[in-house]
Amino acid sequence: MEINFNVHGKQRKKLVEQIAEYTQQRAEYQYTPTYAYQIGKYTVSKDGNLLSPDEIPAELVTYLKQQGFTSSETVKLNITYRRNELTDQDLDNLRHLIWAKGQLIKDACQLNSLSLTIDDQRVSFDWFTEVNTDDAPAYQQLIDKLVQYAKSHQRIMSTPRDESNEKYAFRCFLLRLGFIGPQYKTQRKVLLKNLTGSAAFKNQEA
Repeated sequence: MEINFNVHGKQRKKLVEQIAEYTQQRAEYQYTPTYAYQIGKYTVSKDGNLLSPDEIPAELVTYLKQQGFTSSETVKLNITYRRNELTDQDLDNLRHLIWAKGQLIKDACQLNSLSLTIDDQRVSFDWFTEVNTDDAPAYQQLIDKLVQYAKSHQRIMSTPRDESNEKYAFRCFLLRLGFIGPQYKTQRKVLLKNLTGSAAFKNQEA
């Protein structure tokens, strides 16, 4: 995940110090060629971007905002898993799951493509270019739960189907993935807001 704070010079150094204080991690300058700072798993680039291999907690973003650092309204999601974390069957399951629910996922996340980039080192989800900062954690968790679902099932044989009530169908799918309970209320709201229909009733006229 990447968030652009667009700070340079002394302001970038102050941003690094605040992240180090919040995380209780030491900031290490990386010198040439990146000129970045490394703070635990976080990186602050020379352009003032905060990068993380996974989700950047909303609490950290809020803390930085309180210190005077305002991020842009959109972020870029770079969602990648190590290739050795998934077996060939896991990948087959993941592809099948994405194929079966592809149209719902596209409509929910307003995507044009659900392509995966796979090599010997990593599996990358090239889905998101820029998304709203507030929505990014929900999209990150959706992909993580898709991966975990694929890994936890021996074989996935779902097939695509036309859905007359997208919102109800996707809500049921989210519950199957594990978006259950009040702790996922915000994520469900984000992931359902772009869909048509009723989340409460399968038949919209009910």
